[in-house]
Amino acid sequence: MNINWYPGHMVKAQNDIKAVIKLIDIVVEVLDARIPLSSKNPIIDDLAKDKHKIVVLNKKDLADDIETKKWIEYFQNNYTTCIAVNSSNPQDIKLIVDTIILKGKEVYNDKIKNLNFNYNPIYRVLIAGIPNVGKSTIINKIANKNSVNVSNKPGVTKKNQWIRVNKNIDLLDTPGLLWPKLDDNNAGIKLALTGNIKKEILDLESIACYGIEMLLKTDKYKSMFLEKYKINDEDIDSLDSYDILELLGRKRGCLISGGNVDMQKASNVFLEDLKSGKIGKISLENV
Repeated sequence: MNINWYPGHMVKAQNDIKAVIKLIDIVVEVLDARIPLSSKNPIIDDLAKDKHKIVVLNKKDLADDIETKKWIEYFQNNYTTCIAVNSSNPQDIKLIVDTIILKGKEVYNDKIKNLNFNYNPIYRVLIAGIPNVGKSTIINKIANKNSVNVSNKPGVTKKNQWIRVNKNIDLLDTPGLLWPKLDDNNAGIKLALTGNIKKEILDLESIACYGIEMLLKTDKYKSMFLEKYKINDEDIDSLDSYDILELLGRKRGCLISGGNVDMQKASNVFLEDLKSGKIGKISLENV
């Protein structure tokens, strides 16, 4: 399934970033901890190729702890500072700020070492990420004010804006950026499963079936799935993902006249449970 979603404001945002990137000292890319590769935008890598980088794996509370630890090691082994956070946790927000300051000191170390007076640098930081990854929520909490339009609907921020955090940090917020084609390694489907793409553009049944197939491939996640919906392992031995989705719908009472299952409703139930972590802490990508 190919998913393409590239609204015009994202094109403009990309051009705006190009225009200001020379002012930026540090690029903070916010990724979804459940899908670090699929939520990583190659456009950002291209725009920020000569900049110091921090990767923030957000929504760690929804991701598999073991896999998240592996992803942190992966990025650090590739010379990129990486931390995992839950944007609802004040200590994790402090960790982001502390990491920015530490990286900023590295950036400015060579610039200030020969100065004979006190120097208070301002670290200009670009905060970037795909829609609905939690980027604007993080910025709001860092800035300790509601200066960014935040919503649980993908793609809310429509323009770039600077935010002064403290005497040392200026943040540049940007709209969530997706890239034009999302079919590499089923990235578009994974973004849909984690709620980073608007439901209105999706074939919900196909996405739900793909998600079920992904969970059943891993013993740990399969057990979580069966437990959540009170399904016995032997009940699904001869069923394909569509049949399993139908069984899930019956278990959850997604019925219409004639005793048939409302497959759209069943798909919504499963996708919401997966996205919100009600099935369990699940990562859809492994190192």
